[in-house]
Amino acid sequence: MTEKLYQTNQYLKECTAAVTAVDGNIVTLDRTIFAPEAGGQGSDTGTLAGIRVLHCSEKEGEILHELEEPLKGVKPGDEVELTLDWMVRLDHMQNHCGEHILSGILFTEHGIENKGFHLGSEISTLDAGIKNMSEDMIRELEWKANQVVFRGIPVRVEMLETREDAEKYPLRKALKVDEDISVVIIDGVDCVACCCPHPADTSQVGLIKIIKAEHYKGMTRVYFKCGMRALKDYALKHDIVTALNLKYSSEDETLLENIKIQDKKTGALRNELYTLKQRLAVIEAEALIAEADRAVAHEFDDRSLDELKFLGKKLSEMTELPVILSSTACNTVLLTHSGKSSLKCGQVVKEFAVGFGGKGGGSDTLAQALFSDVEIMRNFVNIAIHSV
Repeated sequence: MTEKLYQTNQYLKECTAAVTAVDGNIVTLDRTIFAPEAGGQGSDTGTLAGIRVLHCSEKEGEILHELEEPLKGVKPGDEVELTLDWMVRLDHMQNHCGEHILSGILFTEHGIENKGFHLGSEISTLDAGIKNMSEDMIRELEWKANQVVFRGIPVRVEMLETREDAEKYPLRKALKVDEDISVVIIDGVDCVACCCPHPADTSQVGLIKIIKAEHYKGMTRVYFKCGMRALKDYALKHDIVTALNLKYSSEDETLLENIKIQDKKTGALRNELYTLKQRLAVIEAEALIAEADRAVAHEFDDRSLDELKFLGKKLSEMTELPVILSSTACNTVLLTHSGKSSLKCGQVVKEFAVGFGGKGGGSDTLAQALFSDVEIMRNFVNIAIHSV
């Protein structure tokens, strides 16, 4: 079995170890500072004999070190140097211990169990066994969790041989193993079996920030960041708020109110613009109808498809003639009518546009066709007009 140095000294960053087996890029050692993937947490990383350790897992008491490339020229019994990626370990400890604090408070104060935990590379989640967690409850949870951090409560790890020994403690969750059990204890906060490294006291978590909470399979999934992750999150949001303060000529305290005021002004401008567009569309539609013969047909050089649809809708409200609008800006043709015309818009597109290399489709009263060449588009318009 591999001696797990991280269980007795979670701050050990370097050591030497003897190789016990080599199988390609998988190496086992007599002892290691690398904690394997476990308990919803990824494994430690670092180097072994100068080669990157990508992942570690445990099998029958042995820690398997997966290397970036095979370990050459090394045989069982040889000593190798191990170096830990300390910032990865610290990140894991901060966020996993933060989860213990959050889960412990939920359980001890509300009787809510943690149904699942995942320590992601950017954000961590815990699934609380409650369907609806109110905003007030989430704020209270975050506040109390950080009070635990600021108190610097020791984080003890008891190594116990049997299930009977472990069950003498007030465990938050039922045991899944029968022997060699490590119990993590934060007095007054949490007590649970866990095999991952943890900081010596809660102050080293630094800060716990709940990012959001949402319904998930009858539970509440809580997203959170701790330690350096929380600091980086604050730095990002500080930059965003600073930029918004500059844009809206505000301070932190008045930013939201200034945004609401600006949104109200913007909404009024949008309504005014829409009214003006409607009036302009009526004027434009009247002029096009006055020039129409068997169909209202016109080519624009600066209209988008949305603009063609806006004008086409207005024309359909004002005339029973079919409407055929095109734009060289997007090589698109719009066919529409009020329903009083016999023109089958979608059928015309299907029979003639697609045959000319166009793309599109639609219903009897509204269809569109997109072309790669403006001349082909114009030929299709002529066919569509003569189909009326």
